[in-house]
Amino acid sequence: MRVTVKLFATLVRFKDGTRAGKPFDVELAEGAVAKDLIDHLKIPPEETHIIFINNIIEEPHSRLKDGDVVGMFPPVGGG
Repeated sequence: MRVTVKLFATLVRFKDGTRAGKPFDVELAEGAVAKDLIDHLKIPPEETHIIFINNIIEEPHSRLKDGDVVGMFPPVGGG
Protein backbone atom coordinates (compact mmCIF):
# COMPACT_ATOMS: atom_id res chain seq x y z
CA MET A 1 0.00 0.00 0.00
CA ARG A 2 1.07 3.58 -0.50
CA VAL A 3 0.80 6.37 2.08
CA THR A 4 1.74 10.02 1.79
CA VAL A 5 4.03 11.33 4.52
CA LYS A 6 4.70 14.85 5.78
CA LEU A 7 7.52 15.38 8.25
CA PHE A 8 7.74 18.56 10.30
CA ALA A 9 10.45 20.48 12.17
CA THR A 10 13.54 18.42 13.02
CA LEU A 11 12.08 15.18 11.57
CA VAL A 12 12.91 16.35 8.03
CA ARG A 13 16.50 15.22 8.60
CA PHE A 14 15.29 11.62 8.22
CA LYS A 15 14.31 12.14 4.56
CA ASP A 16 16.95 13.52 2.23
CA GLY A 17 15.80 16.23 -0.13
CA THR A 18 12.61 17.15 1.69
CA ARG A 19 11.42 20.24 3.50
CA ALA A 20 9.03 20.57 6.41
CA GLY A 21 5.51 19.64 5.31
CA LYS A 22 6.55 18.60 1.79
CA PRO A 23 4.68 15.36 1.01
CA PHE A 24 6.36 12.21 -0.26
CA ASP A 25 5.04 8.69 -0.82
CA VAL A 26 6.11 5.53 0.99
CA GLU A 27 5.26 1.93 0.12
CA LEU A 28 4.38 -0.28 3.09
CA ALA A 29 3.03 -3.79 3.53
CA GLU A 30 -0.73 -4.23 3.89
CA GLY A 31 -1.75 -4.13 7.53
CA ALA A 32 1.04 -1.74 8.52
CA VAL A 33 0.61 0.56 11.50
CA ALA A 34 2.08 4.03 12.10
CA LYS A 35 4.99 2.51 14.07
CA ASP A 36 5.93 0.46 10.98
CA LEU A 37 6.18 3.70 9.01
CA ILE A 38 8.35 5.29 11.71
CA ASP A 39 10.63 2.24 11.63
CA HIS A 40 10.71 2.28 7.81
CA LEU A 41 11.91 5.89 7.88
CA LYS A 42 14.50 5.00 10.56
CA ILE A 43 13.14 7.62 12.95
CA PRO A 44 13.85 6.83 16.61
CA PRO A 45 10.43 6.34 18.27
CA GLU A 46 11.18 8.89 21.00
CA GLU A 47 11.63 11.57 18.32
CA THR A 48 8.05 11.24 17.06
CA HIS A 49 5.69 12.94 19.48
CA ILE A 50 2.52 13.59 17.47
CA ILE A 51 1.19 11.47 14.60
CA PHE A 52 -1.68 12.68 12.43
CA ILE A 53 -3.44 10.26 10.09
CA ASN A 54 -5.77 12.08 7.73
CA ASN A 55 -5.66 15.15 10.04
CA ILE A 56 -6.65 13.20 13.18
CA ILE A 57 -4.20 12.65 16.04
CA GLU A 58 -3.52 8.91 16.30
CA GLU A 59 -1.31 6.48 18.22
CA PRO A 60 1.73 4.54 16.94
CA HIS A 61 -0.34 1.32 16.86
CA SER A 62 -3.02 2.89 14.60
CA ARG A 63 -3.52 0.92 11.39
CA LEU A 64 -2.76 2.58 8.08
CA LYS A 65 -4.60 2.07 4.82
CA ASP A 66 -3.80 2.78 1.21
CA GLY A 67 -4.01 6.50 0.45
CA ASP A 68 -3.65 7.74 4.03
CA VAL A 69 -1.82 11.01 4.66
CA VAL A 70 0.45 10.81 7.70
CA GLY A 71 1.99 13.85 9.38
CA MET A 72 4.59 13.54 12.12
CA PHE A 73 5.92 16.10 14.59
CA PRO A 74 8.80 15.84 17.07
CA PRO A 75 8.50 17.00 20.67
CA VAL A 76 8.72 20.78 20.65
CA GLY A 77 9.59 23.23 23.32
CA GLY A 78 9.39 26.92 23.65
CA GLY A 79 9.79 29.64 26.07
